[in-house]
Amino acid sequence: MVKAIRDCSSSNIILDLHLCVHKPARFVEAMKEAGANCFIFQLESMVDEAEALDLANRINDAGMECGISINPSTSASSLDSILASGLISVVNVLAVEPGFGGQKFNQMTVEKIEYLWRIRNENDFSFEIVIDGGINEKTAPLASKADVLVAGSFLFGHSKSLSQGIMDLSTAAQRSLH
Repeated sequence: MVKAIRDCSSSNIILDLHLCVHKPARFVEAMKEAGANCFIFQLESMVDEAEALDLANRINDAGMECGISINPSTSASSLDSILASGLISVVNVLAVEPGFGGQKFNQMTVEKIEYLWRIRNENDFSFEIVIDGGINEKTAPLASKADVLVAGSFLFGHSKSLSQGIMDLSTAAQRSLH
């Protein structure tokens, strides 16, 4: 599927892949060959921090950016030493349990975003903060310190159209910046 998307898209399309799978290391080469730009893996799929750092090295060595994702129940501080390694360019904070769309935004996620924003600035780290799940017109302003908002159900289920949903979400996010 990744290769098919790459083959029918322009080369300037960025393909960020969040692989919420068991043993994600087995997919590094295949995703590189398919044309992925960023490979995001679940921290919870790792046995320990050493395995996570090894995978991050493999992803970077394959020429892709490396991202790490955490579930709502995982503390953002559990990423401290992994982020200090400099191997991670994206932190994807899940605001819902992985598995299916349409779930309600978990408010604890706001604290995680603020924590990651603070340690990024205090330590001069370089990674994007992504918030994924439960994003809509009401929750977008809560995630104002995130760099990227991922919205699926709100956009694709918008009562008017996908483009109107994007405009509504953008307006809501911009309000929080003022």
